[in-house]
Amino acid sequence: MKKLILLIVLAALAVGTMNAQTDPDLEKYMRRRDGIKYPNVLKVNTLAIAFNNVSLAYERGLVPRLSLVLAAGYKYSGNLPSILNPESNLIQIKLDQIQGYSFAPELRYYVKSCDARILDGFYIGAYFRHSHYSTSAEFNYSPEDLPVEFYNADVAMNEYGVGISIGYQLMLWQRLSIDFMFFGPRYSNNHIGYEFDKNVSQEFLDDLSNHVNEVLNKYGFDYTVDLKQDGENRASTSFSFANVKFGIGIGFAF
Repeated sequence: MKKLILLIVLAALAVGTMNAQTDPDLEKYMRRRDGIKYPNVLKVNTLAIAFNNVSLAYERGLVPRLSLVLAAGYKYSGNLPSILNPESNLIQIKLDQIQGYSFAPELRYYVKSCDARILDGFYIGAYFRHSHYSTSAEFNYSPEDLPVEFYNADVAMNEYGVGISIGYQLMLWQRLSIDFMFFGPRYSNNHIGYEFDKNVSQEFLDDLSNHVNEVLNKYGFDYTVDLKQDGENRASTSFSFANVKFGIGIGFAF
């Protein structure tokens, strides 16, 4: 009887071992236990440099095919393109250098890879983005049959948006990362605040809103700026619009 029980146990162990070798679900589980081979990737967005922006990203593999990306950028200088800031007979605007920062966490899934333990191949992701940019502006306001008015203002813009990303990460020698982020559309809410050096009238703000909207409509933007007074020398507006991000990141896995 003891020999029979021992034989049954050995047979069960043998069958279990054979199933472990052929069961794909158990195979996936074992690969999860193995984890990511090089779970950390630190990279820099090379395209952002052309726009006076230092953009870094840290990617952390959670389980095979799934990772979390934390990206941050700092814009140290730059001007608004002149085509988006034309002068008119009513209002002339001169902007100073634009500075600010951005932060964008992203959850990323790698659709297919030769080795699921390496963060390599096509991916889709979902991300949140917050950015804050500031500058100063000078306004020359020339209402009809009235003296010219001059204003200076500190301008700040805050963005909160959500979007998706589609791209391909190429891992060379399992350590050198080239991250092609092809397409990253998002929908954002923006708040722009102005703090003027003196009291402003709602008439000036209405004319400024109309001037900005004419420029936006000219270049195909479908959102509307409507500046309202927040106090004697403050004004703000909020609007939503679609935007997009893209980039080529180069980094190192460890």
